[in-house]
Amino acid sequence: MGVHRFIGTSARDAMRQVRESLGDEALILSNRQVEGGVEIVAMLDADQESLTGQPAEPAPLEPVAPTPVTPDPMPASSSAAVTAPQEMQAFSARLMDEFAAMRDLLDARLSTPTAPEEKATPATRLRQRMIGVGFSQTLVRELIALLPAEFADTADEDIDEALNGWISRQLAARLETLETDSDLLAEGGVMALIGPTGVGKTTTTAKLASRYVMAHGNRDAALITTDSYRIGAQEQLRIYARLLGVEVHALEGDGDLGALLARLMTPRRALLQMQRATPKRTILIDTLGMSQRDPRLATEVARLGEAGVPIATLLVLDAASHGDTLEQVVAAYQQAADRAGTPIRGCIITKLDESARPATVLDILARHRLQVLFVANGQRVPEDLAAVDVAALVHEALSVDSASPFGYDAATLAEMAGQTRQSKAHALSRDVVSHGRALHAMFDTLARRAPGTPLLEQLWAHGLSNAPGESFAAHMAARSPLTVAPNEEHALWWSKEKGSRQQDWSMPLVSLDDHGLPLPQTWLRHRLPTSEAERMRWARETHQSAWHLMAALPQIDEMHRLAADRQLWMSAATASRRVRYQGERQRLADLAGLAAEIDQRQCRWRARPVNMVLSCLPALYETRGSGAPVEVLVWFARLHDVDDNRVLAQRYWLSNAVTGRDVASRLARAVALEGLEGLTRQAMRRLEESGVARSDRETRLQLASGLAALATRLELCSEDWAMDVRAQLFNLSGGTRRRTGTVLLEALMQAFTARDALMDARS
Repeated sequence: MGVHRFIGTSARDAMRQVRESLGDEALILSNRQVEGGVEIVAMLDADQESLTGQPAEPAPLEPVAPTPVTPDPMPASSSAAVTAPQEMQAFSARLMDEFAAMRDLLDARLSTPTAPEEKATPATRLRQRMIGVGFSQTLVRELIALLPAEFADTADEDIDEALNGWISRQLAARLETLETDSDLLAEGGVMALIGPTGVGKTTTTAKLASRYVMAHGNRDAALITTDSYRIGAQEQLRIYARLLGVEVHALEGDGDLGALLARLMTPRRALLQMQRATPKRTILIDTLGMSQRDPRLATEVARLGEAGVPIATLLVLDAASHGDTLEQVVAAYQQAADRAGTPIRGCIITKLDESARPATVLDILARHRLQVLFVANGQRVPEDLAAVDVAALVHEALSVDSASPFGYDAATLAEMAGQTRQSKAHALSRDVVSHGRALHAMFDTLARRAPGTPLLEQLWAHGLSNAPGESFAAHMAARSPLTVAPNEEHALWWSKEKGSRQQDWSMPLVSLDDHGLPLPQTWLRHRLPTSEAERMRWARETHQSAWHLMAALPQIDEMHRLAADRQLWMSAATASRRVRYQGERQRLADLAGLAAEIDQRQCRWRARPVNMVLSCLPALYETRGSGAPVEVLVWFARLHDVDDNRVLAQRYWLSNAVTGRDVASRLARAVALEGLEGLTRQAMRRLEESGVARSDRETRLQLASGLAALATRLELCSEDWAMDVRAQLFNLSGGTRRRTGTVLLEALMQAFTARDALMDARS
């Protein structure tokens, strides 16, 4: 008995598999949702009939007396109703036996011992260990490159301890600290604490002042606050100053910091004689806290450089902040301090006791090579300010439990290691050399199978450089036409001239091959002649077009000219368009029932396969004020769902009555090309987001339309080369994806980016 099981991504996909395997006479036994899609169990109808047949009774071993036959008073139909349950019971029993055999097979496979899990390498252990506790991928990759080969021979029970010791040594080599905790304060001078709001600058200022007073006394120390915005900030520092017995000064936003520092460091002689002032050897400045994104940050830090006195800037970092926030803070304050001429002297880590993952701030300091001066782990003054113990910090960072809803699980860490399909797009940018041959082969295939791809590559390279000067698209408009293979006809797809109201550009013209598939060679409409007659002459003489697929009807004079040149044209039309049929002007929608069906074929529409039923009717087309009418063919198409055969859409076209031309297959392409303009809009947005051709809008439009045309060609083409290229693009995007223009467009842009990375690596 042939019971078959089909699994598809959707019910429609599973039904398609059933039809392809068993035909239209299949009997559906079950339909249910499973992991990965929909499962359908089906069998041939003929097999079901054979199962319901009555099996012959075996002959008895010994003769028995015949049983008298009693006439059956019921009609034949009633007899069949009685035997039907017995037949269904027999069928059910056979079906259950089949399922039992399938279950036994699955149990046998599941009970087979699986291969032992591959031993994790030291690099994998290091990655999982460090990223799991909060270190960045950037630092982890840097350390993995330096991982000693000897770790490969370390026993499993010793590898974690060995790695922890090695990580501590590596971080200790990257974290700069003071030789002794008193070096900074012993040097004296002016020190300004800078950093975002809420990181603890005021409390840290008081802690530093306390350490100095305990070691050197309070006569030659002073405190300054420039925070005139935060309520209570100045009063908070005054309280600490009174407790320590040191001077404190509040400077308003427009105050002269240089004058105040000069007065404190070199007081007037009269004040010295009166013993009302002493020169200040150490001055601590509590600055105004500002966000790293505040445009006033550079101005505030610039006040320190304009003071006329050397000032050591100390950046205060909150260990409880997110890594991305700390990265922005360091970048913004380093840039502002460098411009002000007061480079950051070092950092003070605060709120270490509040940090769930201390590894984050250690990572920032190690990568930016910032000296760690002190560590604050509480609010007490001055007890909760300690010297830096790198070994203790690293131990604390590595001791964090890696289990966290905001952390990385094993699957994510495996993805970062390049072990899953989702990571392949990212791994390609990091390992472009190993993927170079595949990329080169793919672009070589596209150049041969999709003429115009090399020109698309030139547009991409120019757009990536954003070079100023004359529009590159204007230069491309003067290029030679594509070379047409023998016995093939070149064509053009003409979109609507005005385009959508949502965009301020018109869709370019797109070149088509002999089969109606788009080519990545497009033509900016505003770079072509202005009149329709001149544009059609350009298409005939320069582009060498043999036929035309149009979104709007040409003028009637152009229809006569195309008919005289025996050039085929096909144009989309609306259901309300009128033609003359049997002497009367009638709407196309009213003539659909009179047309003769001439073709049925499968095509793609809105990224899905559909069945197209095509009908045709001869008619005359005329407009008011025109001359003789034009003989046309009216084409009617019904698009049916491939599974349930329901009508999804209807389409209408007009074409000239040129004999010997393949219209049906080209109209099937016209259905798929309806999404070309929308795909071009998506490409325009993606290019703008990526900064490609930012300074050359024409180049961006031509590049976007070329990428959309190439993605559409790959979606529609069923040849082996297109299947291979799609597989490579899907692999680049991170595994199997739907065969849609949007997915292929995104994958093409990733392929161009990866090729650029490869060229950069080679150079």
